[in-house]
Amino acid sequence: MSEVSGGKCVQTPVHGVMECGVLPTDNAFVDNLLPTEPMEEQISMVLVVQDTPSVPVSRNYAFLKFNLSSVLPKAIFTSHARPLNASLWLYAEYATGFINASVRVYHASSNSWNESTLTWNNMPIIDMSHYSSNQIHAIDRWYKWNVTADVANDIEGNGTSSFALIAGFTSWSNYAWFTSRQNVTSPPELDVYFREPTLTITTPFAHLPMTIDGSPIQTDSNGTLHVGLPWGHHSVTAPDIIPGQGGVRELFVGWSDNVSSASRELNLGNNMTLHANYAKQYRLDISSPYGVAKGSDWYFVNEPANVSVQPTWVFSQGVLGWLGVRQVFDHWIGACTNSQPNCTLLMNGPKETTAVWREDYTIPIIAAIVGIAAGILALRRKKGKHKRTRKRRTRPTSNMKEGKSRRKRRGGFFSL
Repeated sequence: MSEVSGGKCVQTPVHGVMECGVLPTDNAFVDNLLPTEPMEEQISMVLVVQDTPSVPVSRNYAFLKFNLSSVLPKAIFTSHARPLNASLWLYAEYATGFINASVRVYHASSNSWNESTLTWNNMPIIDMSHYSSNQIHAIDRWYKWNVTADVANDIEGNGTSSFALIAGFTSWSNYAWFTSRQNVTSPPELDVYFREPTLTITTPFAHLPMTIDGSPIQTDSNGTLHVGLPWGHHSVTAPDIIPGQGGVRELFVGWSDNVSSASRELNLGNNMTLHANYAKQYRLDISSPYGVAKGSDWYFVNEPANVSVQPTWVFSQGVLGWLGVRQVFDHWIGACTNSQPNCTLLMNGPKETTAVWREDYTIPIIAAIVGIAAGILALRRKKGKHKRTRKRRTRPTSNMKEGKSRRKRRGGFFSL
C-alpha cells in the first residue's frame, strides 16, 4: 500500500513524480441468488467476491467507483496527461481455508450506479475484453491490481472510474472478502502516479538560443534541449532567422508537428518531442545607378530569382538632361551577364549583379541635325526669294519698251 492517504496528491521523493490517492465514492457487492436485493445494507463493511460450484452456483461480484476529478489536479485533465501507473489496492480480510482465491478486476462501462441501489439485475455492463488478475494467498494484507490503461481512458472521458471484482474460476476455494470504504482503517484506494512531462526540442544547431515561458534556454552541443515542465500551457519560441556569414543564413520553416510559427503555445500533459526545421538561404544583391532594380532578397537553395530594372532609360541630370542626353541600360555584370533588362538566376550560392548604363546622345544629335537642316532650308528659301525679287525689278514692261521706241525715234539716250 502506498504512503499517500486517500483524497489528495503529493510529490514523491522522485523528482517530478506526483502520487494521488483516490478513495471510492461508492462500493457494494451483488448476489446472483438475490438478484433484486442490494447487499450494501446487509454487510456494509466488506466486499464479497466468490464463485462456488454449489447448486445452484453462487456468485458475488463487487463494484467500486472512484471520482478522479475530485482529487486529481485540473491541469491533468486539460492537458490530457496519461498516468505513469494506476493501481487498485484492496485489503484482504477473509478467504476460505485453502487461501487460493483468484480475483480479476474488470472495467465497468457505466458510472450511473450507486451503492444503495445496486443489485445483480441492474449492475453496470462489464468490459470483459481485458482484466487484471491477482492471487489471494494470505489474509490481513494488501493486494493490488494494475488498472493504468482504464484510468487513462477515464481521465480522457468523464473523470470517473468504475471497476468490477470477479472470481477468476469456479471453486470452493475461490472465496474472498475485502474491506469496504466504510472500514475507515483500511478502505480501498486507487493510487495514480503522474510524472511531469519533459519537452525535448531538437535542432541542427548547437547552443541555439530559445525561449520557454519567457525564460532563455539553449540547446546543447548536439542541438538538443530537454526541460521538465508542469502540466498545462507553455509558450515556446525559436529564432526566426539564424544569421550566417557571406550572404548565407538559416530561416525557420516550421515545427515537426506542422505548426508554422516560430512562436507557439503548447498544452503539455505528456512527454513531447519537437524538431525545429530550418532551411538555408542565399542573398542576392542587385544594384543600379539609375531606374529601379528589383530582385534583391534572400532565396532558398536552388530557387530561381528574377532580376529586372525599370525603366530602361532616364534623362541625365542637369544641363545634359535638358539638352536631351539620356542614360540607357546597356547590360548586366556579375552573376547576370546578358544585355536584357530581365534576367533569371539559379540561387546555388550568394550572388551579386549590377546594371551598367551608358550615355545616349541620340536626341541632341538628331535635334542638331534637324536644326541644321532647318537652317539650311531657311537660308535657301531666303536666297531664292531675293533672286526672284531682283528679276522682277529688271524685267522690261510694255511701257518701257514703248518709251524706248519713242526715244529711238527722237534720237534719245538709246539712239546710235
